[in-house]
Amino acid sequence: MLLFTQTPEIKQNPNERVPLVALVYFKTKVPVSINIDVSNSRKSWQVKFNENYDPVQGLPIVGMRADTEHRIEITVVNQNGETDGPFELTYTTPKLPDDTIDMPEVKLITSDVSAMEAGFTLLSIRRTSLMRAHWATPKQTEFEEKWGLIAAFDEEGEVVWTYLSDARIAGIHQLKNGNLFFHYVDFRTIEMDVCGNIVRQFHAGNRPYGPVENSIPIEAESLHHQPHELENGHFLALTANTQEIENYYTDIIDKTAPRKTQRVVGDNIVEFTPEGEIVWNWNTFDHLDTERVGYGLLEPYWWVRGFPGALDWTHGNGVTHDPHDGNVLVSLRHQDAILKIDKESGEIIWILGDHQDWNSEYESKLLTPIDELTWPYHGHNPRVTGPNKFIMYDNGIIGTLPPHPRKKPAECLARAVEFEVDPEKMEVRQIWSSAKFDIEAPVISFAMGDAHRLSNTGNVMVVDSTCAPRREILNNSGNLTWDDVDWRLGPRESWHPTDFPAWVRVREYGGENNGEVVFELNLLDKNEIINWQAFGGLRVASFYPPDVEMGSPNQG
Repeated sequence: MLLFTQTPEIKQNPNERVPLVALVYFKTKVPVSINIDVSNSRKSWQVKFNENYDPVQGLPIVGMRADTEHRIEITVVNQNGETDGPFELTYTTPKLPDDTIDMPEVKLITSDVSAMEAGFTLLSIRRTSLMRAHWATPKQTEFEEKWGLIAAFDEEGEVVWTYLSDARIAGIHQLKNGNLFFHYVDFRTIEMDVCGNIVRQFHAGNRPYGPVENSIPIEAESLHHQPHELENGHFLALTANTQEIENYYTDIIDKTAPRKTQRVVGDNIVEFTPEGEIVWNWNTFDHLDTERVGYGLLEPYWWVRGFPGALDWTHGNGVTHDPHDGNVLVSLRHQDAILKIDKESGEIIWILGDHQDWNSEYESKLLTPIDELTWPYHGHNPRVTGPNKFIMYDNGIIGTLPPHPRKKPAECLARAVEFEVDPEKMEVRQIWSSAKFDIEAPVISFAMGDAHRLSNTGNVMVVDSTCAPRREILNNSGNLTWDDVDWRLGPRESWHPTDFPAWVRVREYGGENNGEVVFELNLLDKNEIINWQAFGGLRVASFYPPDVEMGSPNQG
């Protein structure tokens, strides 16, 4: 051996929560750059590490399929151009769990690799029993809240990476350094490397669950939904805060009903530093009218998250930074609105959504719809796609504001939708919607979901998170309610979408006008006894930091 001083070997990742990663170990006489060729019977790819990476600490091999033999070839090069290798190893990855409660059934519907955006589809996966959360037994609650899964799928729908968590996971985001960044539902925020090692952790310092060891506290009651990294290295996040409001609603359909003092949850948008200091805070209570309410105010979302009895006024569920002007977009599900906020002044720039019930203070902020446009209802997670453009997931449920009767589920179909705003004219156009290309197989998705316009191809990836079964009861039953706590019908007389086994659909739309489904993946429970959900997802080009090259796979 010219450069090797220790024979290369490969071992399974010692972190059992990430079983499909393996680590290559060896020693060399001098620092070297390292080329690793990985192949199996279906495909091959290459990973290149520069001289800053120490093979004594282990070099992660990522992207391998489960229960598959892989050939690993290692070649090293020193600064003088001298090479050693290739040194060949073989490695067989472990099987995925056989128990259907720990891994959904994965069904590939279609995959046109030549038309797809290269990379891996990463999903934040959840499970629940067929039970509304506030009626769940302690064991059912534990089944839901003490488990989470992030899984990556390759272009053929095969699982190539998993992280099994002991807590339910919300939105996931890839940082510039390649690590993953995500919220737990117990109000912790985690930065984690590809081997599953926690790099750093934040938590809401005033969370109802108490302090967290080895974690950076944020002065907030919660950290929830989708985190976002800023160019300056800071982070945007949603936090909840509570206020006692006197003479507040007990009924949102009959607004003349007797009122009482209520504990109400509204959202803050915060920017915090890596040290945990909040340097910008935008409080919905300071900028919005608490008298304007939507369907969802009386639902028990916060009851099971440490705020018993609290009303869910805004339900922020996605925040993002607009790099074109430095401002912020936020989705407020229970206001049925997307807001753009001037980050410097804190003023609302515009409001996109149903014009009902905004008082005179906000009328000048409301965008006027141009051409054919459908307002989003109970939408999720806006993402900037260009100057004055953004895409979002529109669950589309309910389809109106109180006191108008909720629309039937068959009229409340989910979609991804992209808007273009003219801030000078205060107008908005709907420039793309998946609904146009989803006529044959539309879905009803009660909550969560995600949409991305992919950077290289311009394709659109859509995550339909909690798809209801296509059954007559969901399409036509007069007893199906959108209200998690139905105040007018008893539990034996009404049904809610979470009473049915949910499934997940991931689609990528490509081709002309993004009108062709070039990739579709479904997550199901073959026994239909578990609700499978995906809070959201993303397409990642690589699992590695930017200074590690991971080549696109070549099909075998």
